[in-house]
Amino acid sequence: MFPLTPGPSAHPEMSPLSLARMLWKSKTLIGLIWIFLALLSGAAVYMIPATYKAETVILVDSQKVPERYVASTVNADVQDRLATISQQILATSRLQKIIDTYHLYQREKGSLAQEEIIEKMRKDTRITLERGWSQDRTSAFRIAYQGRDPATVADVANQIGNLFIDENLRTRENHAEGTSEFIEEQLQQAKKTLTALEAQIEDYKLKHKGELPEQEGSLAGALSRTQIELQANQDAINRAGQSKALLSTSLTMAESTAKVLERTVGARNSSQAAAAAGSAVRNSVGLQAELDALRLRYTEEHPDIQRLEKLVAQARQSEKAAAPENSPPGPPAGADSGAPGSLNAPDAVVPDLLQQRERIASLRTELGLASRDLELRTAERQDILGKIAALQARMDTLPVREQELTALSRDYEIAKANYKSLLDKRIAADMATDLERRQKGERFTMIDPAQPPVKPFSPDRPQWAGMCCALSLLIAVLAGLALEMKRNVLLGEWELPPDIAILGRITAIVPSTEARGV
Repeated sequence: MFPLTPGPSAHPEMSPLSLARMLWKSKTLIGLIWIFLALLSGAAVYMIPATYKAETVILVDSQKVPERYVASTVNADVQDRLATISQQILATSRLQKIIDTYHLYQREKGSLAQEEIIEKMRKDTRITLERGWSQDRTSAFRIAYQGRDPATVADVANQIGNLFIDENLRTRENHAEGTSEFIEEQLQQAKKTLTALEAQIEDYKLKHKGELPEQEGSLAGALSRTQIELQANQDAINRAGQSKALLSTSLTMAESTAKVLERTVGARNSSQAAAAAGSAVRNSVGLQAELDALRLRYTEEHPDIQRLEKLVAQARQSEKAAAPENSPPGPPAGADSGAPGSLNAPDAVVPDLLQQRERIASLRTELGLASRDLELRTAERQDILGKIAALQARMDTLPVREQELTALSRDYEIAKANYKSLLDKRIAADMATDLERRQKGERFTMIDPAQPPVKPFSPDRPQWAGMCCALSLLIAVLAGLALEMKRNVLLGEWELPPDIAILGRITAIVPSTEARGV
């Protein structure tokens, strides 16, 4: 092979045979480079610190008591709660406590800040959700932690898992207690409102007692009884008026009769027989007129009629006795001595006059009582009319009271229903809180605690060693090819153009050492 001068025919193409020739010529160099790089990279791979990974599985255990008996107040989705708990567990204070407890990242403390170490631990911690039979429900999740010490990573993974379990219990219990406290506050407020409305309704009923809608029946009954009482009072007033009118008439007649009897008795002292006779005639006429008037109103059995009949008969007898005498007027001799025969009629009138006067006094008393009774009946009628007016006014205000009471009752019923609903919720919340305290609700259970790993998680030394060996070979090949291509020589006759004739072949001439020196 000879060096080529630059020209358009140098290396017209790079054939596979040329590449093989180039590799074969540089096989020693390629082998040395490959071995060197492979040993160097392999040593580097085996010098990388091993990283171990421990993983724990936590089961999302469902509530022990059926929901139809005790409904849980914690209804957040498992994923949402895991996200919240993860933020709490992976907080700086929690992670710093774990780092200090297990003496993690001792080598990194000299070169990294505390915030960078915390962030590195967050990256080394992985939380993966596991799906159950239902794809929309999380049945379990895995907590993985990676580090350099197998026992330490297992302890840290279990510690983080326990923190998730404890934090879940604490969060659910706090949530249930918070719900119970909130409902209790609302219940107390609803109770105050209900008590205030009850007091308003009670005050309203006391203030408008007798005007309430439920008293409409009693008011109607009282009004009906009062109207009946008014009718009875009116009848009593009518009877009292008639009695008073009758007594007045009887008194007038008795007084007239008494006056007649008084005149009859006065005629006894008259000195004139004619005057006595005329007076007797006039007396008999007056008594007869009074008798006729009484007969228009009473029957013959009435005592007044019978008494007047006797007086009229006596007066007529007196007229007959005085009629034959023609003596001049003047009292006869012995008129004052009360001799029998001359003063029989007047003397007979005196007992009737006394009786009539007694009757007049009795009639006046009865008339006074009748007048008093009439006045009392009239006053009682006014009272009854006042009662009727008051009852009617109450009946008229019933629609207004009903509307006002309906508004108060509506607010009261709403407050009562709200109070009952909150009371039921408070009972359910207390049961849910007790359920969480007894750990009978949904909880996390560690079903597969983390174990110290035997095989490192990273690096995969065989795989990395193979990759480094292949990469070293590639670098060695490229170096050999580059070296041969830099010489710019023909590797064989196949690289010559087709139009060039080959005159002969000679073997390779290797110059001696002496010639090289010359």
